[in-house]
Amino acid sequence: TPFKHILNDMYAKDISTKIKSSLHSKAKRGEYLGAFDPYGYIRDPKDKHKLLINEETAPVVRRIFEMCAGGMGSRSIATTLNNEGILSPAEYIRFKKHDPEKDGPFVRKRFWGQTYIRTILQNEMFIGSMVQGRQYTPSYRTKKRVKQEREDWIVVPNTHEAIVSQELFEQAQKSLHSRRIEPHKDSPHHVDPDVFSGLFRCEACGTAMRKHRTGNGKYVYYVCGRHHQQGKIACSSHYINCDVITRIVQEDIKRNAVLFAEDTEQAIKELTDKKCSEDEKKLARMKSELETSRKRLSDLDVKLRRVYEDNLSGKLPDHIFSMFITDYDAEKAALRESMKDLEKRIDASTAARSSVEQFS
Repeated sequence: TPFKHILNDMYAKDISTKIKSSLHSKAKRGEYLGAFDPYGYIRDPKDKHKLLINEETAPVVRRIFEMCAGGMGSRSIATTLNNEGILSPAEYIRFKKHDPEKDGPFVRKRFWGQTYIRTILQNEMFIGSMVQGRQYTPSYRTKKRVKQEREDWIVVPNTHEAIVSQELFEQAQKSLHSRRIEPHKDSPHHVDPDVFSGLFRCEACGTAMRKHRTGNGKYVYYVCGRHHQQGKIACSSHYINCDVITRIVQEDIKRNAVLFAEDTEQAIKELTDKKCSEDEKKLARMKSELETSRKRLSDLDVKLRRVYEDNLSGKLPDHIFSMFITDYDAEKAALRESMKDLEKRIDASTAARSSVEQFS
């Protein structure tokens, strides 16, 4: 019955609130709440909320900080670790669970990347501080995690033994920030450096090509993202100079301009065929999402009518009715916002063919 569903929903919300409050209190006391051992540490067998140094992985963490403080970049550090066969955190967990008799020989599938190296280098966990609350779940109705602003993280100092000293940590931070390169002022990419971002991928592995600059920032090129992150052990060095790709695009624009001038109908057909093949797939996905949202909105309207009826008949107390209405009003507002965005994107996609015709 609707009344039973309402009570179940309110019970779930109440339990969720109590659990969140309990976890928040534990985090503020410096108790470790993660499901897995953080790299470099293991949970104390006597108390799972306390951390002990993992003698197998802590030296790797210490070495990462030393290499960075010594002037090595995150990419070079990742490449060094990969070439030496040192398992990445994800692979280390998989290796500890691996059963050779059942699973066969262990084969590396994931590698160190510069993003994870930077994450380690910026993590205060390794100087003895418990850092938690970096993400949160906005509602008990969803499992989606949302990133917290850094000032909202829960940081409790001196909760466990440090792997690196405060001095080494600070040296690594200085080295890390000093390696950031700004585009050269004379470079044509200084004003609009990301014009081709996300538009093409490595032919060998399918990873998005990533922008990279030379030491002085004057020359810009796109390189295989996997190679750039993990080195040649993950993928070979596929790259293209940004000036070359710019010239190719300009030549293609000129070719299409000539084609439009000579044979407008053929030009429209060629451009439309290229554009619409992918756009049709995206359009179908967006329409499906929109239909799902509309169905959910309709379901909410039905539930709200039943809630009003139960409240008027006296089956549902006013305080529970108010809480229920607040929750569903918030969900309806979020759905409407999402539907509005989807409708805009669908309209833009539908107008693609006419935009090509207007170009002629």
